[in-house]
Amino acid sequence: MKNCFLALLLLISFKGYSQQLKYRSVDYYLRDFKKIEMKKLQEKELLDHNFNIAPRFKKKGRNGLNEAGQNLYFEIKINLLKSYFKDYLYQQHLEYKGETYVLYFSIAGFDDLEWCVLKWKKGKWKNLEKIDKHLVENSRHTENADFDFICFNYDEGPKNTRGVKIFIKDHYLVMQRSGLYHSLFDLKSQKLLINESCPYCESQSDTKEQMNFWINKNLHDKIDKIINP
Repeated sequence: MKNCFLALLLLISFKGYSQQLKYRSVDYYLRDFKKIEMKKLQEKELLDHNFNIAPRFKKKGRNGLNEAGQNLYFEIKINLLKSYFKDYLYQQHLEYKGETYVLYFSIAGFDDLEWCVLKWKKGKWKNLEKIDKHLVENSRHTENADFDFICFNYDEGPKNTRGVKIFIKDHYLVMQRSGLYHSLFDLKSQKLLINESCPYCESQSDTKEQMNFWINKNLHDKIDKIINP
């Protein structure tokens, strides 16, 4: 029964099939989400056709939402987030010896940004624009016939979202975010050498500067010494 359920999730994911996928930034998805959000706010009549706050949801004498407007806005926003980011969304893929390494992005909760890398086995990569999160989570604990889970990390609090990508240097796969190396995977041994699921949590930082100082010392510099000896 469990195997049938996993197969169904993968079949649903295949509906995201695309002939040719090109790199998609975090901003690509955030802009698309914003368009959907604004349209929904108009449909729910929180905003008028000029994107102004409807009078009944506007604070008296101020250009802001009243309590009813805030409640409606958060209800709409949360439902849209759950729907739009119920899957991991494609960002980039790289080929290495017939296998395909894919970087995915999503949002958990209200604003925690998360990434994962999957290795699709030979002949199994189908240019998926998205993949079900439950399917990915199950692959962390049980073998999947189509792909292997490589790594996961997320930003809770300050965000490193600029230029998120993966690249291959010699026999190493590296995940980079905002110019900082976050993850290192050895393609020869097929082992994850360096990664921290939540740098913000581990660093116990109060600011983005403190978090990135920790990332530099504990992740970026260590990875740099390995790939650039």
